Amino acid sequence: MAADHCLESNEFAIKTMSDKPAYETFVLPTNSNVSDFGLTFYKDAPVFSSFRSDILMDEVEREINIQQTAHKSFLYNQKKNRLGFIKAMDGTINHIGPLSFSSNGISCAIIESKITDSYNFITSSKGAGLHIAMVNDQGEITSSKPFLYNEVGSSINAAHMAFDGTALYFSSNRKGGFGGYDIYVSYLNNGIWSLPVNLGNNVNTTGNEITPFLKGSSLYFASDYHIGLGGYDIVKSEVINGVWTTPINMGLGVNSINDDYFPAINSKGELFLTSNRLGGKGSNDIYKTMKLTPNEVATTDYTNIPKAVSLEDLTTQTQKHTGNPEMATAVSLKNADVKIVSEKQETMDNKVAFTLPEFDTKKVGSNANSEMALEGAHRIGLEEVIPTTEVFFIQLASVSETKPNFSRFKSLIRFGNVYKMNNNKSIKVRLGYYMDRKEAEAILTKVRANGFKDAFITFEVLNTAQMELILSSSDENNFTDEGNLNSKNPTEEMKSFKLGSKYKVRLASYEDPIWFDINKVKDLGRIEQWTKGGWTIFILAGYTNLEEAKKAAIQSINRGFKTAEVVIDNGGILERMKQN
Repeated sequence: MAADHCLESNEFAIKTMSDKPAYETFVLPTNSNVSDFGLTFYKDAPVFSSFRSDILMDEVEREINIQQTAHKSFLYNQKKNRLGFIKAMDGTINHIGPLSFSSNGISCAIIESKITDSYNFITSSKGAGLHIAMVNDQGEITSSKPFLYNEVGSSINAAHMAFDGTALYFSSNRKGGFGGYDIYVSYLNNGIWSLPVNLGNNVNTTGNEITPFLKGSSLYFASDYHIGLGGYDIVKSEVINGVWTTPINMGLGVNSINDDYFPAINSKGELFLTSNRLGGKGSNDIYKTMKLTPNEVATTDYTNIPKAVSLEDLTTQTQKHTGNPEMATAVSLKNADVKIVSEKQETMDNKVAFTLPEFDTKKVGSNANSEMALEGAHRIGLEEVIPTTEVFFIQLASVSETKPNFSRFKSLIRFGNVYKMNNNKSIKVRLGYYMDRKEAEAILTKVRANGFKDAFITFEVLNTAQMELILSSSDENNFTDEGNLNSKNPTEEMKSFKLGSKYKVRLASYEDPIWFDINKVKDLGRIEQWTKGGWTIFILAGYTNLEEAKKAAIQSINRGFKTAEVVIDNGGILERMKQN
């Protein structure tokens, strides 16, 4: 039997690997260089576990949670645009997660275990137990107690709270199963959880079945024994008349030759998973999958994602709580569609699952720092505020010259702006950016038709600290290009633009641009976004003379920007006005 099973698995793997993948897989830019795993949702707000240590704890949190390398769980707070810790009632942050919330957001299942960053379920989950918690309207845990059927000598390493909290599917290596870890179900009846029932030998095997997720009548889970490609594969079983069908492998794309587990589906029907496959950023990473049509061929290179755009490297420091800021690496999830990975950037309900530590506004996000030298600042946006979100770029070239010639890319500015991305020892030249993958693919076709045959699409989080706007259709340097002028009098339009590009108003400098309220000043001029180091500098432009700029500066001060001042844009270099 074992030989037959091995032969069948080999035949399946060979055939599947030779077929076109059924899914396209995105490694999420929100992953860190350590293990990120177990993505789930609290009313569509993403929740996940991670070994990342770049999100600082305050003094009290550090006293309670001494171990620095322990995994923690985080929830994205859309209102405050940052990650926050999920805490137990006693303030514990370490060793919590993964989690699963009921559909009504009233209760949740919490795994507590001392796993390691390598995160092997079999060797790292000894002693893992399940706790059931209640959550109030503000998302705070109001009560928590161990699951009635935790057992000494065995573990529960993953759990899914189904429906409105009345069913609990979990994987455990307790005695009486078919193999290592099996999947069980327990039901809540009159406030009491029923004796767990093994889902049977259609679902469970002599191997390991873990990380269940129920969607409707379909149970998604991972198995290292059911027919697959290698390691753990994600499979799906349907319940028909109370009987679970033989699981079907989700196929290439969802699965790889490495370990794939933690399937999770959001309200839009998008499938996410955790995997330690090649091409990720850490030991384990969170991926999004997209089902492909039979004739669709992926043109996106998702393996060539620059290291610079990972969350731990971002310099818009939205997570510096009250610790020593020099010990933290910058992170930001601002405007990340809150579902982390939606291409169309649809807005979710403004739900906050857990109360998070407040910002120390003296350290994070203020319109202070008026004495910061402007030397070295570079422009990143015209007439827009660049969001820190996931987007698509078209990479045009990768060059090693210190001062490359960008003029050859001028013909492409009708398709978007051209940016320079500083990435280690090379410079990436990219066109964009695009919120929608289909739009990016359509533009890519046009770009290749214009002679840039090697162009390809990248998917990443915008990192304003490492990008510089080089060419734009609204930039004075491009007014000599035919077709870029909008008026019937191009000479006057060019003259007006050039005059208006000299005197500008520096409004404020921020560590986190979330604190900038564009509505206060958008009627006073054209908004420009510049950056220097970890600071974002907002500029007003479009004034034909010094007096207009001075007037706008006074109006800006009256509207709350107390440090507003007139500056000079000297060919892309910001300079302060000389004081008489």
